[in-house]
Amino acid sequence: MSRKRVIIVGGGYAGVQALRTLAPSGECDIVLIDQHPYHYLQTEAYELIANECSMTRVMIDLVALCLSYGNHVTYIKDTIREVDYEAKRIIGNISGHSYDYMLLCTGSRTAYNGGTEGLREHSHGVKTLQSALSFKQQFEQRLYERMESEGGWCSEPFNIVIGGGGLSGVEIAAEMAHYIRIFHKDNTLTCDNIHIFLIIPHETVLEGMEEYLIKQATKRLIQLDVKIINHSRITSVQEHALMLNGTDAICFDFMIFTGGIVASTLTAGMKVAKNKKSQLITDEYMRVVECEGVFAAGDIAELHDPEGKLVPPTAQGAEASGLSAAKNILALIQGKPMIPSDVRLKGMMIALGGGYASVSLLGWMRFSGVAGYAIKTIIMRGYHYLLHRQCAKGLEHMPKKQAKCRMGF
Repeated sequence: MSRKRVIIVGGGYAGVQALRTLAPSGECDIVLIDQHPYHYLQTEAYELIANECSMTRVMIDLVALCLSYGNHVTYIKDTIREVDYEAKRIIGNISGHSYDYMLLCTGSRTAYNGGTEGLREHSHGVKTLQSALSFKQQFEQRLYERMESEGGWCSEPFNIVIGGGGLSGVEIAAEMAHYIRIFHKDNTLTCDNIHIFLIIPHETVLEGMEEYLIKQATKRLIQLDVKIINHSRITSVQEHALMLNGTDAICFDFMIFTGGIVASTLTAGMKVAKNKKSQLITDEYMRVVECEGVFAAGDIAELHDPEGKLVPPTAQGAEASGLSAAKNILALIQGKPMIPSDVRLKGMMIALGGGYASVSLLGWMRFSGVAGYAIKTIIMRGYHYLLHRQCAKGLEHMPKKQAKCRMGF
């Protein structure tokens, strides 16, 4: 019997977890396809844009990771533009591949409201490494130009607006506010006129999350002088100003938008069941039932826990769904029965600027402040360390010249 060929499209949290589950078995040939040669640790994006870490801290080399498992695992840098589900073949910009099983893990993108004029053109996102770096560089350049032109005093307000009070919006607002405090303290130039506005459509930040986390996050944001504007929707955006609820104007120097997600563009051409966010509807085994041999995991799919409750889009949910899908693909290859997915959040961790975080685990363990930050750091560093150690094995199989170019990853 010929070996089965499994294609994983997307090297995010779900795709990497699926790779780590399938590859050690050695029972199938695996091709990981992503348009970038790295796994972006989006959960650490807030630290990157606030200068708390370097670019290499939020990247894992997919080439080295695939090489580490042996010749049966291959990485291909490409963007998939077409899928023939009947012929079981995918076509990218530079290559085409047949598959026996395919796992779609292409994630999500920022949900720019189509009815909000100027939002896409005049705001930054952080869903990709490129967008996070772009914001970081342009923010620092703009701040430098302001201080240079005003002799180091920054007499005019420098406003940063963050749209969206979910997990990403809160973490970015807190980390930016902390960064600005450090900037004031350490910089010899006087620039104490920087303000951060967090615009949310609901009564509180982190709408729908545990009350403990909402209270801790709100308390910390206020402590950091973040101006929370609730019950407000962005109705239009110009180059340096936006309108709230169609009546109130706010001027800004920089704007970040984190207001929700929609599935990646790959789902647009799929004639299958999808929700309002264009996410794929899967069965209890993470299969896209209309397409033979196709599974989906992470933000591209609508995730449910065993009780049927929707699971919010998080790295933790993406990993759990990637693990479940990979196990069921492996079960089919081995001729064993599949097992219903068990996607559930075991807790939530929220970084709140500097050495401060709020953590809730297993529904009863709760920590905030330095203790919360220590727990979050241990968990995130552990994830990075295990992947980095695996990549080190892959570097041994690279030509020396190529390996040296990747050591920073």
